Amino acid sequence: MTTRWDHVFIAVLGGVAAALHVGKVPPALPLLREELLLDLIVAGWLMGQVSLMGGLLGLVVGRGADYLTPRSSMALSLSLLIFGSTAGALSSSAMGLFASRVMESFGLILAVVSAPALITTATVSKDRGLAFAAWAGWLPMGVGAMMLASPPLLTAFGWRGAWLAAAAATVVPLAALLLSRPAVSLSKTGTKLSLLEGAKLTASLPTSWLLAGMFLLYSASFMSVFGFLPTMLIEETNLTLTTASLLTAVAVMSNVPGNFAGGILLRRGAPRWALVAAAFSLLSLSAFAVFASGLPLLVRYLAALIYAAAGGLLPAAIMSALPGYAARPDLVSTISGFVMQGTNLGQFLGPLLLASIVSRGGWTAAPYYVTATAMVGVSLALIFRHSEMRQSAPNEEENEGVA
Repeated sequence: MTTRWDHVFIAVLGGVAAALHVGKVPPALPLLREELLLDLIVAGWLMGQVSLMGGLLGLVVGRGADYLTPRSSMALSLSLLIFGSTAGALSSSAMGLFASRVMESFGLILAVVSAPALITTATVSKDRGLAFAAWAGWLPMGVGAMMLASPPLLTAFGWRGAWLAAAAATVVPLAALLLSRPAVSLSKTGTKLSLLEGAKLTASLPTSWLLAGMFLLYSASFMSVFGFLPTMLIEETNLTLTTASLLTAVAVMSNVPGNFAGGILLRRGAPRWALVAAAFSLLSLSAFAVFASGLPLLVRYLAALIYAAAGGLLPAAIMSALPGYAARPDLVSTISGFVMQGTNLGQFLGPLLLASIVSRGGWTAAPYYVTATAMVGVSLALIFRHSEMRQSAPNEEENEGVA
């Protein structure tokens, strides 16, 4: 078997398309509030709805995806995103918009848990790290692209045009998937587990909790910093909203080179735990420069680019670990859903924690929040190191036996 890079590309493109539906909301909030008469609290719930549902339902949706083939679950996820976004564009009330976001949320969760299984079936082991490094950039690529495209879209067509544009873009990976030749199925593992049995088996593994915990801490730090970066730039450097948003979008997308760097390092034998520990350490150090009001804007922005790029090492390391740490080959989507719950809980809770800290101590207190998450993250990485050593021991013994 050789790696089906076309299926890897389709999986990544599907993730990027799903992320467009995350990135379309923040720039459109002023128009949504004006037209649908949303207050700030309701608007906040609209923006956090996907993260909240992912934090609550990731394991359940992932377990359901394992009952389908990776190809069919990805096709279903993209279809839900297309119909949900189109329905949202046609809605005339806040209730209709929220209902359409429920459909989009299910579609996005299903896409994120299906893609790792699709990549696993399409790759050989030596290429898997690089393939998952490419997949790890789905969120910054999609969100960043939508934030860059939103100003002209919103000006010309309003928020409904942005919703329809996101739906149209999602048609592309769906069509590519349906037209492609199916990859081989996951290897058989005996009796098929029930929904509950698969979920319990995944949740019973300590490594599942370690992977989810490290991703929770990373997303709590990353989404908090970039969620509030435009606000900080406007308050402290007097930039316009458009300029601050564009700078933030470019910074978020600089996470992608970090993803690929992580994949290359993994392919050259770098241990995952070391990449995770390095990512958390660099996040902590660069955050002090990002929030240092005495430094020039250029220096602070370069630090934000470093923060995003360094953070990209972590998703590459963790996402590539999912096939190897799944309880069984047919539970890859299940463990992906479990880890996604940690990711989304971090995205949901992180900004709330940082907002509370900044409201009391100002922006100079923000780096200490990042450092606190980093210290716990490095501790989990060191614990994860023992899991990696135990997993690699049987492989080394097998290689010696073959020799």
